[in-house]
Amino acid sequence: MAQAENVDVLREETLVDTDIHLTTPNEDLAKYADKPYSDYLLAEGVQLKSPGWDPTLGGKIEQRKLLRPQEIEEELCGELHVDYPIINAFVNLSRLSQSETAVHLQRAANDLLLDQFLDEYDYYGLATVATQKPDKAAEELDRIGNEDSIVGVFLTSTGPNPPLGNPAYDIMYRAAEDNDLPIVYHGATNSGFDIEFPRHNQSFEKFVEAHVNAHLWSQTMTLTSTLANGLPEKFPGLDFVFLEAGISWVPYMMFRLNKEFAMRRSEVTLLTKQPEEYIRESYYFATQPLGEPMDPTHLQQMIDIIGVRSLMFASDYPHWDFEHPSELNKYLHHMFSPEERARVLHGNANEVFDLGI
Repeated sequence: MAQAENVDVLREETLVDTDIHLTTPNEDLAKYADKPYSDYLLAEGVQLKSPGWDPTLGGKIEQRKLLRPQEIEEELCGELHVDYPIINAFVNLSRLSQSETAVHLQRAANDLLLDQFLDEYDYYGLATVATQKPDKAAEELDRIGNEDSIVGVFLTSTGPNPPLGNPAYDIMYRAAEDNDLPIVYHGATNSGFDIEFPRHNQSFEKFVEAHVNAHLWSQTMTLTSTLANGLPEKFPGLDFVFLEAGISWVPYMMFRLNKEFAMRRSEVTLLTKQPEEYIRESYYFATQPLGEPMDPTHLQQMIDIIGVRSLMFASDYPHWDFEHPSELNKYLHHMFSPEERARVLHGNANEVFDLGI
């Protein structure tokens, strides 16, 4: 009864989902790519992702896919009551060693997203960029930055080299700021953990070891890199959103960064405030994966520390470990005010992504 009541409440609430993954088959992407890059996509054995691990428990867990806009309408908008989906093509270009191929495929991925999903549907999307060539990424953002349905820039935290706060990417961040596009960092296991943490990827005996740590490690690395290199000072008009690492790591990082900043100001000369202040002002964190504390009040305390103004709902649909919005809402509905709840479910995303809802 309580679960049903929780779902009924969500039907009446505006819901923005900030992390929805498409599955983009190579043959679909090839239609938007010029030769020889279309041939590359169609070559036998070519994969833009390299899983390495079996997340299905030997086939026991269903691997869902979103291939068409009708599936978003039926499964997300219909069954999960999502009003405003923010989708990404999830074309993992950051791990490609062929930088010219990555540059050409970023355009193909964005054209596919616009043509098949955004132009004729009331959805929003995140731009794909190739971080191997930041100047070309900037050109791509300038090309599509005026598209009303493109509301942010999608970056995977695993794969890019150097880490994403490095000054080499400043031209890309400048283009994002000029086009009013927030930066969205996505943590992952299968899309670059083996590159970023090769020894651990090789030595872990079980998938659970990689899956528990991969999203967290990649996002703590990226958060640290953005602050150590002064991105909030260099680009004060940018907001930074972190997907698919949950929220429990955020208080530790705020306080740890504060301590390091106090000790090593000479190394972080661009920052004029405590790292925690920057995080509270321009950093946002999606709730999935939420975690399951044995004492529910501990999650309430965690949210209180971070602040509801810094949180956004995300489902990670259709991945096997996605979270139904009712999982988050059961905490928000009973522990926070209607105004605070609304901020997490849609208000913060509306402001950051300028959705106009």
